[in-house]
Amino acid sequence: MMLLTGIANAAPIDDAVRLYETGQYEAAAKQLATLAEGGNPVAQEKLAVLYFYGRGVPEDEERALQWARRSAEQGNGEAMYFIGNMYVFGDKLPKSIADPDQEAAKWYFEAARRSVPEAEYGLGLLFLAGKGVVQDQEEAMRWIRLAADHGHAGARSFLGK
Repeated sequence: MMLLTGIANAAPIDDAVRLYETGQYEAAAKQLATLAEGGNPVAQEKLAVLYFYGRGVPEDEERALQWARRSAEQGNGEAMYFIGNMYVFGDKLPKSIADPDQEAAKWYFEAARRSVPEAEYGLGLLFLAGKGVVQDQEEAMRWIRLAADHGHAGARSFLGK
């Protein structure tokens, strides 16, 4: 009986993610919003992405950050990585704090600690450039190698693998 309950509970998020991944953003946003309000960390992270880029919902960096933080608070490494990206690539968010690179590095680190390859690579690049962290080529290469070991194509290309 428990197995069937688990399957039934997984289906709505699977459907919402499928809509998201196939570019049906308005329908995805509606389903994700319901699941996000219910506390689903994957739905919260995906909804944050939709708000950040204005896909299926109005573009809203503040709302994106709120959803991503709710997901990150539940340990979602992908949300942590996305928060880092918002501080690097956002329009308004980076202007809201003194050192957005340092804030990005903090979030990349938290995501990298959870073995998110994109975060490992991003953190490595920050160490390489000395943005938000002390420039340290050895530390940069350690994170980039880790990302490559975890299958990150950009890291593998960087290392010539």
